[in-house]
Amino acid sequence: MNNARKIILSSWIYTKLVGHWNKDGLKKYFENTGWAILSRAISIIISFFITVYLVRYLGPENYGQLSYAISFVALFSIFASFGVDNILHRDIIKYPEKRGEYLGTAFVLKLLTGIFATILTVLSAITLTDSDVSKLVIFLLSGTFILQAFNVINTEFQADVKLKYTSIISLITVVILSLLKIMVIIFSKGIIYLGGIMLLEAIINASLLIYIHFYVYGNIKTWFFTKHTAYILMTESWPFIFIAFFASVYTRIDQVMLKHLVNTSSVGLYDAAVRLGEIWGFIPSLIVASMFTAIINAKKINNTEYRKRLLHLSFVVTVVSTIIATFIAIFSKNIVNFIYGVDFEASAEILSIYVFSTIFLIIGSIVQQYLTIENKRMTIFFLTLGTALLNISLNFILIPIYGIIGAAWATLISYIVLCYPYFQILRIK
Repeated sequence: MNNARKIILSSWIYTKLVGHWNKDGLKKYFENTGWAILSRAISIIISFFITVYLVRYLGPENYGQLSYAISFVALFSIFASFGVDNILHRDIIKYPEKRGEYLGTAFVLKLLTGIFATILTVLSAITLTDSDVSKLVIFLLSGTFILQAFNVINTEFQADVKLKYTSIISLITVVILSLLKIMVIIFSKGIIYLGGIMLLEAIINASLLIYIHFYVYGNIKTWFFTKHTAYILMTESWPFIFIAFFASVYTRIDQVMLKHLVNTSSVGLYDAAVRLGEIWGFIPSLIVASMFTAIINAKKINNTEYRKRLLHLSFVVTVVSTIIATFIAIFSKNIVNFIYGVDFEASAEILSIYVFSTIFLIIGSIVQQYLTIENKRMTIFFLTLGTALLNISLNFILIPIYGIIGAAWATLISYIVLCYPYFQILRIK
């Protein structure tokens, strides 16, 4: 892992983030990040090539139908997560003696809300979606909500800085699902089969999480549900229910609106650009996710160190993200033509705009985690609400005038607004 860390992070970046390798026990956090990044890098490479072949195989129209179904389901994902993930992560670190109580209660809450989200998604698809194929894919994808309850296991591993295990699970799942997607192409099957594969992905992931939890921690008999803890989690997390919903809106609503305001092909062209615009962001995102535990622990021990780590993390992520995004924007046309072919040539201009949105999306994740640590839930609530309303308004204005390019501009502008509190972080001394 030490060698992996040196390859992934330059000496300058590493020094800016944590200083000396063994200082303050931070070695484990970057070994943790090393595992996550290596696993994610392999998964990204595999998934990227599979997605490229799928996009070429399906074409703008069919790929647009699949993207629409995924975006439609994503709008209801908040009802499955119930907004407890951020609170759960924080509290099992702060109160390790109550871990079984928190995990068991969160699991029951997410299981019940997952069932509710599945029913709500199916009823909404019947009412709002006119395509039978899209409806069936939505039905299949909605089943993943119930299985998301097992993601509390992932939260436990993340809190213990043991991403090695969940990283291996992620890699195994990607390999299995990629092979199945290749079979879809070989046997010339349609997007309904792809929807079934995505449901199977959730089943495999949940099964592997249960197995690895048993291997590392033992069975889940130590988990238990209490009304008191449920009340605490619901009270603490209710703003995050709406926060996650608003976040889902401003990240997915553009594709849903393109389907209804333009056509299905525009969704395919737009989503193809979005995938290229976001693929590079996994490294800074994993660094942020892994350092969250280190930042929480630093705040408990030393406020000065907490502020220094937060500032350095923000600075490094911003610089790295900006350099990569600028390169992609300059060569967007060459990248799109090489990867997707001439059928997706219109995605190049979208990519040159949207790629900068990823910078602010990553910075936004730092902002949200910073505000979560500071317990400024209402600030996050109003920030995400404003971003969602702005994004919807801009899409309604810009899509009829500029088409899919308007959707890209609407996303970029709204993401910039999302990062306004970032300047508060930069003022930390």
